[in-house]
Amino acid sequence: MPDPQAAVQADTYALRDLSFPRVLARQVAVRPDKVFLTETAGGRRFTYREMDNWSNRAAHALAGFGVTRGSHVGVFLGNCAEHIALFLGIGKLGAVSVPVNTAARGELLRYYLSQSDCESVVVEDTLVERLNEVLPDLPGIRRVMVVATGEAGAAPVRADGRPVADFAERVAMSDDAPCGQDVRCSDLLMLAYTSGTTGPSKGSMLSHAAALTYGTSAAEAQGYRASDVFYVCLPLFHNNALLAATGAAMVCGASVVLSRRFSVTRFWGEIRDHRATITNFLGAMSSFLWSQPPSPQDADNDLRLVSMAPTPKYAAEFEQRFGLRAMNNYGLSDFGMVTSFTEHDPRDKLGSIGRQRRGFQVRIVDDDDFEVGPGEVGEIVMQSDEPWRAATGYYRMPEATLAAHRNQWFHTGDRGMRDEDGFLWFVDRKKDCIRRRGENISAFEVEQIIATHPAVANAAVVPLATSNNDEEVGAVVVRRDGSALDERQIIEHCQRNMAYFMVPRYIQFRAELPTTVNQKVEKFRLRQELERDLSLAWDREAAGVQVQR
Repeated sequence: MPDPQAAVQADTYALRDLSFPRVLARQVAVRPDKVFLTETAGGRRFTYREMDNWSNRAAHALAGFGVTRGSHVGVFLGNCAEHIALFLGIGKLGAVSVPVNTAARGELLRYYLSQSDCESVVVEDTLVERLNEVLPDLPGIRRVMVVATGEAGAAPVRADGRPVADFAERVAMSDDAPCGQDVRCSDLLMLAYTSGTTGPSKGSMLSHAAALTYGTSAAEAQGYRASDVFYVCLPLFHNNALLAATGAAMVCGASVVLSRRFSVTRFWGEIRDHRATITNFLGAMSSFLWSQPPSPQDADNDLRLVSMAPTPKYAAEFEQRFGLRAMNNYGLSDFGMVTSFTEHDPRDKLGSIGRQRRGFQVRIVDDDDFEVGPGEVGEIVMQSDEPWRAATGYYRMPEATLAAHRNQWFHTGDRGMRDEDGFLWFVDRKKDCIRRRGENISAFEVEQIIATHPAVANAAVVPLATSNNDEEVGAVVVRRDGSALDERQIIEHCQRNMAYFMVPRYIQFRAELPTTVNQKVEKFRLRQELERDLSLAWDREAAGVQVQR
């Protein structure tokens, strides 16, 4: 059982105290010299007091560069300590952080930065060239700040007269907390872009309280402790790494070990070297680790809890082989995390998404929003019992916000069921979304980008199930009359205009797409036919076509 002296339960934070400046200040007062963050690459370490001071300097640097309360800042950075210092600094100013997927490029990157109304962008030097490609089309971007990684060959920013600053030079300022910023729990902290379903990606608006509730409610449900060490290898531009792991560690007074990215070959070595006790898996990560040859060292680690989403069928064997306990946490970037399957729940329920956390309500409803009984499948809907604990809607998308919150319940677009013992089970997705390697991919966005190719008349994109509990992107394309368009040309077009993980693996050409009487594409038919016989489609991997990151 958790050590009561080491645990920090969520109910020790009053709702009005849930802002990042206040939570960090509290940890500095209690444990100033405890190591908060360690980078596996290079070994840099920062205590709670050092991170507080650094984020103060980051806030001053941004303010001196023109960032003000309420202004939106694009954060186009990989996993590094600067990412966390800047996120905290933006929060201390009362400004709004817009984390941008580092795989974004072309039309997708342009959309993120324009739809979010970013006035400033902080970019890693290795990503500058991608930013340069879209800056001419983004007049709303007034300034660019560059974070140097030390890698050779980074391109200079082509800013067209806009001011450009070096973060390391600007940040050498006062450690004092920014003056005059009374940041409240209800203040908008960030826009978290979630994959679009029937439209473009949507920016979920999270207050400070909503962002920190990822951590406080998980700490209570899962029994996180101040003595825990969270290993973070998922990208910080996702809520899982930034809020459900790093934020959870902060509210507990725990430590974070930050890796640049997930690596099968480095994973267990870094876990052992840093004595990590908690980590989170998404998508096929567990499958990649499980498929490695067994070793006598497998259980030689300090991990006690691993969140597996989704939980694989071999989870019980995974627990035994690696000497840990599997847990699960369910939620969406559109709302927040609302259920937990814990280490203390019955192991015959392993695979469940658990039960609702304190402060949240979860129901399973039919198409008319009436609750269904145990064992019946319906849509998962949710509510928060308190204000500001969940995302407040989609930025500049009032109609989508209203539709998602029909009848005052947030509709997830996921189908599930509740068993006789009250445990919730995820069944499948109603929405048009593809889950690949932990990334949520909007089929709509992939279709829209493919359709911009002048030789494409129509396109439909579907998820195709794989044997490792994951999905691949499949595209069915209709050529324009007389076109000689081939699969490699589609891949090249996609590579230029979307994130690498969105690029279709399977492509099939057809004369037309199957439709309903209302002229809606029957995607379920396309998916069924292709999954029944994937040889009907061209396979990018089998053809040896590599997608560049």
